[in-house]
Amino acid sequence: MRARLGVVTASSARIRLRRRASAPRGGGPSRARAQAVLVGENLRALLSLLLLVIAGLAAAAAVPARVEIAYRVSVGALKIGEGRDVFQHDGKTYKVVSESKTSGIASIVYPLDLVRQSVGRVTAEGLRPDTFEEMRNGKLKRRVQFDWDKKQAVLFDGKTEQTVPLPERTWDETSFGYNFAFAAHEPAAQQANLTDGRRIKLYEYAIVGSERLKTAIGPVDTVHVQKLQAPGSKSAFDTWIAPAYYNMPVKTRIKERGGTVFDWEVVKIDTSAR
Repeated sequence: MRARLGVVTASSARIRLRRRASAPRGGGPSRARAQAVLVGENLRALLSLLLLVIAGLAAAAAVPARVEIAYRVSVGALKIGEGRDVFQHDGKTYKVVSESKTSGIASIVYPLDLVRQSVGRVTAEGLRPDTFEEMRNGKLKRRVQFDWDKKQAVLFDGKTEQTVPLPERTWDETSFGYNFAFAAHEPAAQQANLTDGRRIKLYEYAIVGSERLKTAIGPVDTVHVQKLQAPGSKSAFDTWIAPAYYNMPVKTRIKERGGTVFDWEVVKIDTSAR
């Protein structure tokens, strides 16, 4: 399947989910609530995979030199965290810093200050990361060094370091969401490899349809994308992408196995230069 350029349809984007890696271990429902911001940060990066199946791709020249996005994380009406991304590029290189932290009651139960940074190059095929780091509460938690010449990546998960094969079309979770605004000559694809410093996984998604959402930045026309789950799975992952905002996500909904639902919603998108 390849969606036609300039057209996004549900039928053109139906695909099956495959995961070529063991699933990470999860905690109990209480820990899931406490770690909501961390979960949201992880999956918000993964949700960007849907950009692979959105056909309207912008040229690098059309992408602002600086994009700042603010998010609100909640369970129902209760706010439990917030996030902020700053993406910068000069047409040749890029840097993206993603910060997340718990707030309110969640910050007492599980104080979390998460900072992720990806640095790399802007190429004709899109963004190509060179390094990725994750700091958690001021300490280095994960790191990835990409060696595209040797086609291998060095992964550090906080305790151990391993060298693994580096497939083409691999991104760290922080840079991936911004990649396809730059891949102007690349058709929509079905899959991509993502790494968070622990492993490299292959993901696939499907488009549900078009929806207009009420958001903190006003009504936004979106494309609803869903990660397809294995039969019998009780978890779910949905996101809503706004083509008018460079195909960036304005809402993400994560349902845990225990039934708890987390919403990750945009409250601000700023493209002004500073």
